[in-house]
Amino acid sequence: MRWGWLALTSLAATTILAGCGDTEPTTSEAAAAETAETVCTTLRRWNNEMTDAINATSQSITDDDDPDAAVGALVAGFDELIEIAGGHRNQVDDLDLPAIDERDALLDELADGAEESIAVLEEERAEAAELAAIELADQRGALGGAFVGVERATSALEPAIGSYDDEALREAFAADEGCEHVIQPF
Repeated sequence: MRWGWLALTSLAATTILAGCGDTEPTTSEAAAAETAETVCTTLRRWNNEMTDAINATSQSITDDDDPDAAVGALVAGFDELIEIAGGHRNQVDDLDLPAIDERDALLDELADGAEESIAVLEEERAEAAELAAIELADQRGALGGAFVGVERATSALEPAIGSYDDEALREAFAADEGCEHVIQPF
């Protein structure tokens, strides 16, 4: 009987100790983590799409080395970027985020950022269209300016997570390594 009591006590202690330590995330924390992952995965994909487009435009211009055709290629590249950014704006409406307190504000900020991104790209396109030609010696400057413009457009997409009141949401974005370069710093 003594061994049975000892075994039961040992089992109870093991069960209690197994429950100590890390705790499971609350529903609020899990929803915040899911939100951070969804938003940051989307923003990384958008950044990659825009980077791929400007890289392809740059490659086309430098491969052809045709000063007269370079402006047209750069304008066409911005047309593609504007189309991509328009798709991003449409995708905001389809984002399936968990029901958290800051959901609507975050979606509004993403929509506003996508619209600002389009405006930046349209401004850059207009500036590119005013160029007479891009001589070989001027490619670096013209393309550098285009890359800076695309950086401005991708930066416009970045939500300012540190401004949200929901502590679990801020912590989830801070903890998600995939969010590091696609949100505004805390």
